[in-house]
Amino acid sequence: MKVVLDTNVLISAFIFPGGAPEGVYRLAIEGRVRLIVSRPLLAELGRVLAEKFGWSGRRSEEAVAQLIRIGELVHPKEPLRVVVADPSDDRVLEAAAAGGAEVIVTGDRHLLRMRSWEGIEILAPSRFLSRIETL
Repeated sequence: MKVVLDTNVLISAFIFPGGAPEGVYRLAIEGRVRLIVSRPLLAELGRVLAEKFGWSGRRSEEAVAQLIRIGELVHPKEPLRVVVADPSDDRVLEAAAAGGAEVIVTGDRHLLRMRSWEGIEILAPSRFLSRIETL
């Protein structure tokens, strides 16, 4: 199953271990889901880890490098304008579309309200974990 993890899920996985976001990330590390990543999402992750959480440049780069190693790097071709309330959320949709993702895992309220987009399911980390356990 191809999955895009929103930046907020990845940040929670790195900063607050032991929760559902880390559980979802572990599925990608273990190869139980195929992680889709894009340069815009990776850049946002590195920036937030450094600016908001005080990670060194090297530590942020290592986190991004790990995502590139375990994920499939996609290159969205066309910018989207779907989430009017928060246009930065469109980067998640762009990655999902470019990578043929089946699910977006996010904690973002704008995306979660959508429930799905273009046939791609949008789930919170805990809901995604519950769904995976039933497969």
